[in-house]
Amino acid sequence: MRIILGKWKGRKLDAKLPSGIRPTQDAVRETIFNILSNYIDFDESQCADICAGAGMLGIEALSRGAEKVYFVDKNYKATEYIKNSLKLIEADPNQYKICKLDAIQFINHYADDTAPPKLLDVVFADPPYNTSIANDILLITSEKPILRKDGILVLETAIFTQLSKLESYELLRERQFGASKISIFRKT
Repeated sequence: MRIILGKWKGRKLDAKLPSGIRPTQDAVRETIFNILSNYIDFDESQCADICAGAGMLGIEALSRGAEKVYFVDKNYKATEYIKNSLKLIEADPNQYKICKLDAIQFINHYADDTAPPKLLDVVFADPPYNTSIANDILLITSEKPILRKDGILVLETAIFTQLSKLESYELLRERQFGASKISIFRKT
């Protein structure tokens, strides 16, 4: 796995992933960020990579200038892998936070914080394919104050996953890659 663009362009990360972690492939990440470049400038952006797995989407955002990225995964091995990857590329610890929580817990905690951080510009979510959590993430991020107006939600799901249509989101793009589907929404 390599970082596509930005200050760590071309850097390779440890390919020995813990079992059960399915990283977003290089070509898929490149497509996602090419599409996002039409809608957002990552300089000084606030992002979250939830159901992060290997954390490659969040690492790519940091490489492209994100001010802060939250890496969220309930799997201890995933959060350790992300921590080691960030150490390897010498990422500034002030620019990221690793949270060992499930996606819904993180969204609720972030939205209900009594001294809330800034609203997020981008939320990446790559939940396990064999669950219904993608629609839960779509619904809860539409209801909770976590994503700013015009903020972007990127969902990676199995191609057969039917996502809810919500008035608070505009579907910008949808692309299929093998057994995966990328859906990019903008909060209205």
